[in-house]
Amino acid sequence: AGFARGAGRRVPPRDGKDRRGVFGKHHPSAMVMSRAMRLFDIARDDDGLPVTTAREERTSKRVVWAATIFFLLVAAWECAGPILAGHYASSASMGIIAENMWKWGIAAPVWEYTAARPGPDAYYCHHPWGIFWVTALLFKVFGRHDFVCRLAPILLSTATPPLLYALARSLWRPAAGALAALAFVVLPIALSFASFNALEVPVMAWTLLGLFGWVRFLQTWRRAHAVTALVGFTLAMHSDWPSFVLVAEILAFGIVRQYVLPRRAFGPVHERRYAALWIALACSALLTGGLYLLLFARANKLMDLLGSYGMRSAGNAVPLATALANRRYWIELSFTPIAVVLGKIAAVVCVARLAWARREIEAVPLFYLGMAVFQYVVFKQGADIHVFWPHTFAAYFALGMGALLATLAPLAERGVHLRSRVLHLRSRVFHLRSRDLHLSADRAWIVALALLAAPLAFVLRDGLPALVYARGTGGRFNENGKLIDTDGAATAFLHWLDGRIAPDLKVDLHEGMKPTWAQIWALGGRVVGLSTPLPKSAGPEPVDAPYLVDTRFLLDEAQGALAEKFRVTAVGTFWQVDRTSHAPIEAFAIRETEPSFLRWYFVSGTEPARAIVPDPLLTWELRFHFGQPAETVERAPETFDDRRILHNMALASGDAARAASLAKDLESDLTPLHVRYDDGTELVGARFRDGAQPELVLLLRAGGPTAKDVQLTVKSKVTAPAVLSSTMADPVEREVGLPLPLAPSLWKKGFLYSDHVAIRKRPGREVFAASFWSRRKGAFPKPVDGRKSVEVLALR
Repeated sequence: AGFARGAGRRVPPRDGKDRRGVFGKHHPSAMVMSRAMRLFDIARDDDGLPVTTAREERTSKRVVWAATIFFLLVAAWECAGPILAGHYASSASMGIIAENMWKWGIAAPVWEYTAARPGPDAYYCHHPWGIFWVTALLFKVFGRHDFVCRLAPILLSTATPPLLYALARSLWRPAAGALAALAFVVLPIALSFASFNALEVPVMAWTLLGLFGWVRFLQTWRRAHAVTALVGFTLAMHSDWPSFVLVAEILAFGIVRQYVLPRRAFGPVHERRYAALWIALACSALLTGGLYLLLFARANKLMDLLGSYGMRSAGNAVPLATALANRRYWIELSFTPIAVVLGKIAAVVCVARLAWARREIEAVPLFYLGMAVFQYVVFKQGADIHVFWPHTFAAYFALGMGALLATLAPLAERGVHLRSRVLHLRSRVFHLRSRDLHLSADRAWIVALALLAAPLAFVLRDGLPALVYARGTGGRFNENGKLIDTDGAATAFLHWLDGRIAPDLKVDLHEGMKPTWAQIWALGGRVVGLSTPLPKSAGPEPVDAPYLVDTRFLLDEAQGALAEKFRVTAVGTFWQVDRTSHAPIEAFAIRETEPSFLRWYFVSGTEPARAIVPDPLLTWELRFHFGQPAETVERAPETFDDRRILHNMALASGDAARAASLAKDLESDLTPLHVRYDDGTELVGARFRDGAQPELVLLLRAGGPTAKDVQLTVKSKVTAPAVLSSTMADPVEREVGLPLPLAPSLWKKGFLYSDHVAIRKRPGREVFAASFWSRRKGAFPKPVDGRKSVEVLALR
């Protein structure tokens, strides 16, 4: 094998190494390239890698090590914790699919548990199946654990900064690789979805591996690098469809440079090996795409696939500028305006480098930008509902920053040379020692690295709060004002229930549970009936499957009907309804405590530690309000709600003095509000507790039962952006308060009731206000002073 003879090209030595570089010393193209690359490249060794100082190599590797370790710590944060609601819940679907693959001996993904072997009609055929097979392999090795659902993205995310370094170092220089790794790990979207087991993380990791092999192949023409490129791109194409776009760009560029542009436009190539890799990539793309088309056709899912992408691309008639304006907050919170501006500048610089330098490998950042833009623009509906949709732009941004450094460093070197000359003249005139004033030109890369790393510090300033906010919301950044709940308490309840019922027993979930893959996974692999209607009565053949409801999302009559006709076990706000018998309510409390450091890191840093314990006080409260026999309880209070219930119990038994004492004790823990409503209800005060999951508690004194289906809500507005933040304030008013678990239409006059509101604070100054509303569009309590809502909390 060797260079094709003729046209001035020569045959390299048998070992495949060109002792004088890629081009012959006297080759015309080499002369042109050397002039063109004077501003864009540095000297390279026989292996095609840049020749730099030991200081640059050493410093760059230290930066990459620091970036990689930092990103590993971020990705592994909460790795062993329960999977909760939101976008992150899709990680649980990967565990469900893996479990089904091994249980039923199938290679196709099925993301719900079934009582019998699922048929092709249950197969998920919207994406390639590679990511499911990876999780299935990890499931086989480690077993059924929550961390298995996150392990693949943790490993691939950790590999991404070194891959960026290796690629950018090969393209330009070590400092460019260090900056690329650093730029990637400070982006809010990269931090927020580092452990997200979906499509973008494997696509970025495998495509970067493929691009590294492709670049090194063009620099050395070694078959080993061609194999690396082929493996990387093939694994990427098995991860998601955008990888096919990237491969298509590379193949199309190869055709253009070989058959459309003049032969010398991008320099000579090893035509035989270049053609071999081109054919191998094309065959891999055809075989991979053909495999899935065949599998989907055999499952009769081709129309389903086309329908899904028709849905994802819906709304393309809307102008792009309008779509981007609607997503502005998501974009700014995911990337920050600083990164957006730098990314735009980098795109222009990359085009200039490709046009002026005429090196094929300079197109790498543009290839990546093309892939990311294709996914984000073509599939508009997907981008409108998934905040993580532009995740692959993070890899482009990293490569773009590397290109900026590779361009700025030579300019800085020229500036250093000019400064050195001026200082040398001054030293001769003023008899100064030039060695004290001289800055060596081989350190120009330090100037470029420092200048470009400085704005990344401001990106990280927004990235870390965004990471915490994303973990606290399940990866949801505002949901256009809709209520965001992580289902942390619900997941604790489902894990508790899983250990108390038979493993083969089916469980039915009411729609008020807001069923997700995370809830199905938490129930231990059993068959789950989703959004089943409320039971009316036990019937002639009672159903032994537990029926689970969240009382906060039940109409008032439904709560009373279930308590009257069935046996109910209440765990906090959740009821396990036994449809085979009737008995008074038995209640358990979900006790919340702050996590220890190890639990904060490995299990949950944004949720409290939860334990489920019997609660006789809650048992009394529920039985008393639903007209069931309720015995007075004598016990020392442990929590705020214990004191509240004891106050109500004292009122119910006629002990007004004890009730007054307990009420005074409760009010001492509150910020007083004393807002009166037209039905006699009083908003007594508010208490804010900071912690892993901050909480706002509102205490109300009932004026008596309200109208049916009246509820209390808390909404928030961001009134100012965060200090030193470049990201805009969230313009959306968001609902943050969940409905009350005990219907206000059951309230007793003079009793105290509490509303616990989990605070998932948005960046900036956020103000929270409470108000009543009606599910039936009827009357509800209003403040007597005419206000529509009452400000209860303000956080900076």
